[in-house]
Amino acid sequence: MTSAEIMDEIKNKKATLESYRSSNPPTNPALVKALEDEIKQLESSLSAKQTGPLSRRRSSFLDDCR
Repeated sequence: MTSAEIMDEIKNKKATLESYRSSNPPTNPALVKALEDEIKQLESSLSAKQTGPLSRRRSSFLDDCR
């Protein structure tokens, strides 16, 4: 999944979470907790992608600068 797709998925899940929290009667707390956990996993995978290894283009640029 690309970073853009992950960010879109996070946005959708957060919107769903807000609707769960504002629903009347309240949504099952276990369902809310599971959705919160999914959001945290997506956010951590997104941050791991952003701090991943240098791309070939960037590393070759840095080699040329030395």
